Amino acid sequence: MHFEGSFRVPGSADKVIRRFADVPRMARCMPGALVEPQAEDGSWPGAMVVSFGPKKVNFKGRVTTAFDFDALTGSLNGRGSADMRAARIGVKVGFTLRNDPAATVPTTVVDIVSDAELGGVLADFARTGGIAVANVIMADFARRASEEFAKDEQPGTETVPAAAPETVSLSAFTLLWAVIKAQLVRLCTWLRIAW
Repeated sequence: MHFEGSFRVPGSADKVIRRFADVPRMARCMPGALVEPQAEDGSWPGAMVVSFGPKKVNFKGRVTTAFDFDALTGSLNGRGSADMRAARIGVKVGFTLRNDPAATVPTTVVDIVSDAELGGVLADFARTGGIAVANVIMADFARRASEEFAKDEQPGTETVPAAAPETVSLSAFTLLWAVIKAQLVRLCTWLRIAW
């Protein structure tokens, strides 16, 4: 599944790229993500918790990251799996940061390109609504990252590492609703064209 998108966060691109390099901080902005201390090989073991009502499914895996602070680019490669019907995911995300010239305060535009391989029960889900799901996850991450970075942009404040908040799992029902909405939009568009 291929996905491209962009979002904006407070701060200049040279500061934002360094914030992105703080993997535990960024994991707190990703709904459902848990990250463990960095392994000796440089990777980050962790999990993604997806809730289906009261039932929670844990995808366990590992992420590697790379950052080019001068070019304002970075990448993330991850693999994970869950015992639920052999659900597997592999994802490669590349991003480029640039200052927003139209903004009146320092703002960074983050352009993302992502390719994901989904297996097991996730393969069908990706075919029917993968892009809609990616948009929901990206919007939630962008909102959380903007709130997090806004703290750094307030004059006279110092960034103090916050205690890790309780992780809120990624809601499968929220994702399902995004898929339904996307399918309804496609149907309405098709009906307009057909009439």
